[in-house]
Amino acid sequence: MINNSRRIKSGSNLRIAIKAVQITTGGGLTHLNKIIEWFGRLAPETEFVLLGKKGQEGLYIPAPRNFRYIYFRLPGLNLPAQILWERHFLPGILNRMEIDLLFEPGNRGTLKTPCPKVSLIHNVAPFVSQNQLAETLYKKLRLVLLRQATIESMKASQGIIFISKSSRDMLSEHIDLANIKNRIIYHGKLDSDHSVERPQTQLDLPERYILSVSHIYRYKKIKEMVRAYFRAQSSMSDIPPLLIAGNNYAPRYMNEITDEINKSGHSDSIRFLGNVPDIELGMLYRNCQAFIFPSVLEACPNILIEALSCGCAIACSNKSVMPEIAGDAAIYFNPDDVEDFANKFLSIVQNNKLKKELSRKAIQRAAFFSWEKTAQETLDFFDEVLGKKNCKSPVNKKLHQNAEEIQIVTLT
Repeated sequence: MINNSRRIKSGSNLRIAIKAVQITTGGGLTHLNKIIEWFGRLAPETEFVLLGKKGQEGLYIPAPRNFRYIYFRLPGLNLPAQILWERHFLPGILNRMEIDLLFEPGNRGTLKTPCPKVSLIHNVAPFVSQNQLAETLYKKLRLVLLRQATIESMKASQGIIFISKSSRDMLSEHIDLANIKNRIIYHGKLDSDHSVERPQTQLDLPERYILSVSHIYRYKKIKEMVRAYFRAQSSMSDIPPLLIAGNNYAPRYMNEITDEINKSGHSDSIRFLGNVPDIELGMLYRNCQAFIFPSVLEACPNILIEALSCGCAIACSNKSVMPEIAGDAAIYFNPDDVEDFANKFLSIVQNNKLKKELSRKAIQRAAFFSWEKTAQETLDFFDEVLGKKNCKSPVNKKLHQNAEEIQIVTLT
């Protein structure tokens, strides 16, 4: 048991819990931090309680005035232990805290709650069988467990948020959505203005370069991008070097990529930057000659939206959700067709007119995405699930008549 001396005011306003124990990195963490920020602005009279786990204390932005962060010690760090906590301990915690609505971003969740529940589906990988073929037995079993946990959590929800039409279509093959409220709510874009440039410091960048931003996973198609780049290089000897920013989460796959680079004889043409801080990442986007996004499995890729907002000339995979997000602001390739892929490399780098046109369209397309819009639509959906369809957001809704102070003790 972890004692937490913070006190949550149980008064006249709505109290919403956000379960965040499963949000640790990537687009899910970006989404969570942005909606925390905007919930604080858009619904200042609503109480939000973020439920995290020990070790997550540094992941989230400073709590807005109407937020409380509470961290729990879970029975274990593995997926079964976390599911056990969600299903057997969390409902009692929600009941003691008098929560009016539970928001569960990140697929899985509790099955029985004392209040309405809204789920948000970030990860569609467990529902794509071909994505599992090259994985280890452990990862295959983990994906199977996560798929089943996601389906069960959706069935237990009063509302489901999908972050793209593509992901809703995919999940609708596994669950009947006819009697469950659901809505598509896209992610937002970079906050900073696309025209602002930052000095190229610390990264020691070449004057001209092609950029790809992606963590290393097999479905990101990095090896295929490397092959296509070298094919393009055989036709254009002075093609700019390829820079790849992102963490390595698949060591075996990374070894395959490294072997591909080494056998080319041009290993100095491709550079892995690792994790790049946001302030430098924005500069990378704004100064690249072309941006390449070869992934075949995404729900709503923040990276692609960031590239749009920075006015990148984008060549993008034609798979999954990518055409839905980029629209006509990108040229598309089949990442498994090395000739097609290589030709798209060359199309942007060799055609300044096309590059300028794609950059202009990218900025226009990015205007569709906004974190404020994401947060407001999420709040509106909460209202719909709670039966308050005429409300703009939960602000000023009076659900409890008698104010009181209750002591929150985090039990595990």
